Amino acid sequence: MKAAAFLLTATLAAAGLPVSDIKREAPVDFAREVYPVLKRNCLACHNATKSKASLNLETPETILKGGENGPGAVAGRGGDSLMLKFAAHMGDEAMPPPDNKVNAVNLTADELGLLKLWIDQGLKGSAPASVAAVTWRGVSGLVLPVTAVALSPGGAIAAAARGNQVTLLDVASGTSLGSLADPELAKLDLYKNQPTADRDAVMALAFGGDDLLASGGYRTVRLWRRALLHAQRESATLADAPLCLAASGKWAAAGDAAGRVWLWDSSAEKPQARELKEQTTPVRALAISPDGQWIVSVAEDRSVRVWNAAEGAVVSRTESPVPLASLCFLKDGALLAAAGTDGMLRLYPFPGEAPPVVSAPPAAPKPSGEFRLTDKAPAFFTAVQKSGTQIVWGSGDAVLHVFDAASGKIVRDITCDHPLTRSVLSAERRSQSAQRQVDARKSRAAASTEAATKEGEAVKAAHEAMEKARADWQRKQDTARAADDAIRSMPDDKGRKEAVEKSGKEASAAERAFTNARTNAELSVRLAGQAQQARVAADAALIASQTALSETLANLETAKKAAAAPFPAVKSAAVCADGRTVLLSLDGGRAQWHSLESGVLCDAAELAGSPLLAAAGEQLITARADKKTAVLPQRRVWQHERTLGIVEDASIFADRVTALSFSSDGRLLATGGGVPSRGGEVKIWNTRDGSPVLTLKDPHSDTVNALAFSPDDSLLATAGSDRWARVFRVSDGQRTMAFEGHASHVLSIAWRSDGLALATGSADKTLRIWDVLDAKQTRNNTSFGKEVSAVAWLGSGDAVASASGDSTVRLNDDRLPGTKGFVFCLSADQSGKLIAAGGEDGVLRVWNGADKKLLREQPAP
Repeated sequence: MKAAAFLLTATLAAAGLPVSDIKREAPVDFAREVYPVLKRNCLACHNATKSKASLNLETPETILKGGENGPGAVAGRGGDSLMLKFAAHMGDEAMPPPDNKVNAVNLTADELGLLKLWIDQGLKGSAPASVAAVTWRGVSGLVLPVTAVALSPGGAIAAAARGNQVTLLDVASGTSLGSLADPELAKLDLYKNQPTADRDAVMALAFGGDDLLASGGYRTVRLWRRALLHAQRESATLADAPLCLAASGKWAAAGDAAGRVWLWDSSAEKPQARELKEQTTPVRALAISPDGQWIVSVAEDRSVRVWNAAEGAVVSRTESPVPLASLCFLKDGALLAAAGTDGMLRLYPFPGEAPPVVSAPPAAPKPSGEFRLTDKAPAFFTAVQKSGTQIVWGSGDAVLHVFDAASGKIVRDITCDHPLTRSVLSAERRSQSAQRQVDARKSRAAASTEAATKEGEAVKAAHEAMEKARADWQRKQDTARAADDAIRSMPDDKGRKEAVEKSGKEASAAERAFTNARTNAELSVRLAGQAQQARVAADAALIASQTALSETLANLETAKKAAAAPFPAVKSAAVCADGRTVLLSLDGGRAQWHSLESGVLCDAAELAGSPLLAAAGEQLITARADKKTAVLPQRRVWQHERTLGIVEDASIFADRVTALSFSSDGRLLATGGGVPSRGGEVKIWNTRDGSPVLTLKDPHSDTVNALAFSPDDSLLATAGSDRWARVFRVSDGQRTMAFEGHASHVLSIAWRSDGLALATGSADKTLRIWDVLDAKQTRNNTSFGKEVSAVAWLGSGDAVASASGDSTVRLNDDRLPGTKGFVFCLSADQSGKLIAAGGEDGVLRVWNGADKKLLREQPAP
């Protein structure tokens, strides 16, 4: 036996790769020993999805079944089995083939010996369980790259994924909005004390509107929604409607029309408002010192009181020279700023210690500075930072003013956004895209009409040529018949024989010419029919696009009319704890957040009751006309809504979710992924209830890297590692287009706003533009040094932003400043004003698309 085994090994080695002679009594475990070898080097091409030569090597049963060349193996006959012969390179074909695209390598002598032994033992065992137990580990403390980035449609928020964390950035103010956190993951010891968005690396992010975000991880997709501005807890109940409100530290105070000051501890779970009563006319303004020790109240009769907050006792009385409308502290309480109804701002030194109580009001102190703000009383007035000298004030219109008391100048004006302004901008973009559709359809209709006309003329010419050929053939046939008749009377006449031969050849040639002419005429008729059908289709498409344009223009006019309505009055304002953002309360129950730096709108939400606002540290204190007060978050928070998929269930998502795309209304979410080198996966979900809507059948033969809904949501474009870009109908999942040309993985895909062009980026270092109507490539940019990892069209124009492994982010051919290292991901907002990108250095960067300047940089937290 030993000699025979040695001889077999020597024979196999001579014929191909060496095969070890493994001796053991224990049976070979297919799932634990054989399957991993096949998975590394064979299953990429021989699996249930992609079975070359119809051979699937995933299970003993499919191996025994075999493929085009017969069974892959025969139990007990390892040396004769095709599977071993191919793997050991003993035949004409060697597996895996040299220079294969999946980096599979030849099996080692021990691996081949183990395979032979398993076959000799009878092909026993079964495939491994579909999901092996996963041991999860914590994320490294090293700086992690940005693997996914997304900008909200309005451009207000940028989301960036690093490892299993997703951070949010307020783009306008530069304020961090924290990190997404799944409360279920927070219960696990592995993720305590750290906000965690997924157990595994987040590879895809997408916004489905300004308040909906999706993140893709390992076999899961999480949906996150920005919460309404709900009270964290109810606070004190007042005895009367408040006229003014102030807060600092733990204290909050409100004044009413009866001259009372209501004071309560806003940090208490169930605070009770304490009444401070001495003034007899309505309290018009309040301020609490930054240390929370003193309260200053001003009544309509110009009487001024300084109260000890802890004791609720008056420590000073005086009188203002003019009626005051607003108060706030500056320079850590060293200055008291007072805005009079005469539109003047006056600054008063405020003592560090409480002034003595006097029975009669002393003379009004002299201001250390006076400045004219306006010709009327400010409607609200608040400090930007208690330690500084800047204040924010407004007169009840749509404009806020940031004033610096140190210089006596207005630093900037902030114009509030009309609640319907965004609707107008969106309608304008849709009308621009619709106009481009009409222009393209007009051009196509004109071309198809011209083509149909030419084909019609060609039909006429072809039929004329056919009839001419027919007449010529008929004449020459008649001549040939006459020659035949003539030779019958004189069969030996040489001249007549030659005439018969000549006329016969000419008749045959004329017949062939007629046949060809008839074929050409029939072809021209078919081509003319096709051209006519194309013309009719192009005309119908033009009419449809013109109808759509009319609808979008009508919607635009409606939006403009609605936005022309008077702007709601700004009732109150509070500067958030970040010192970069101001929150406004508008009449009609609306709230707006604006950047103090740029004035840009950061967020807008419902705010019931149009309350008065005051900020105290991280808290927002509100007081409404119904006498209710509450503590609110200063910004709306993002909450986990639901999770699609289960880590332990490969039937929902086969592997990592690598691509996400929302429909324009956020109601549908497309997810992409798949098992690398084995098959792609695309599914569409209902975001309202998380139910599946559609699964595409065999969208790609390899992982899907990117997805994009068309602007009208009727189509879904996909990009795969199989080097293809494809387009599918959302209604039924049918493939409508396929774009071939990339020489490596297609990593990204994006629609132009009119839906007439696609941009794709690939690992072949190219960015390509494709005409959707003609399904052809129109541009190929080969100037990149490495992979083109992401692409995005900007707004409704032709500009394309791209990210590459060559450390560049580009807008068309212009390179944007500040990038370092491999750039993995890129996103643009709906208007095309902003571009965000991230890569291996872990920094999220945001640029202005108009001037190409770097606006924000957010390093890893």
